[in-house]
Amino acid sequence: MKKKLQATAKWLLAAQRWILFICCALVVVGLFAQVILRYVLGTTILGLNELILIPTIWMYFIGASYASAEGTHISADVLQAYLRSERTKQIVQVIVSAISLAVGLILSWWACLYIQHSLDRPGTTPVFALPLIIVQSAVIVGFILMTMYTAANLYVAIAKLKDSQAPSSPKHTGTALDHESEG
Repeated sequence: MKKKLQATAKWLLAAQRWILFICCALVVVGLFAQVILRYVLGTTILGLNELILIPTIWMYFIGASYASAEGTHISADVLQAYLRSERTKQIVQVIVSAISLAVGLILSWWACLYIQHSLDRPGTTPVFALPLIIVQSAVIVGFILMTMYTAANLYVAIAKLKDSQAPSSPKHTGTALDHESEG
């Protein structure tokens, strides 16, 4: 079971990297085309901003979930700098992770409600009439992934706290993904 979870986690991260790469490439190509059209050719394509916005939003939410998985998201760990005891730091990390998980669950729930509302009242983009659900689904995918990674990181934080209580036990470091590769 653990090997299947590890394989799924690796596949999910690889898929996120590819989505990020494709979205970045689309945004760069779109912006480059927009600049060339506007400043070199003196024209523009109606709706190009609309087309650039779709991969931009996907890039934002998938990037946020990827950063959550890798533990490279922005955090303000000011309290950690002032704490001396390693055990106290671990307790604070468990509390922070638990609060983050609660917030993630709430935001994921709101994203589900947002998608439900979008399905009840479908809309389209102004120029190309693309379904808005294409853009809006990035919100739910991103929040669900971030919440999953936060839950895994809470698991790791609890395991580190338990290991610090036990004499002569292996130490866990890093994110949940690092933890899975240890065992």
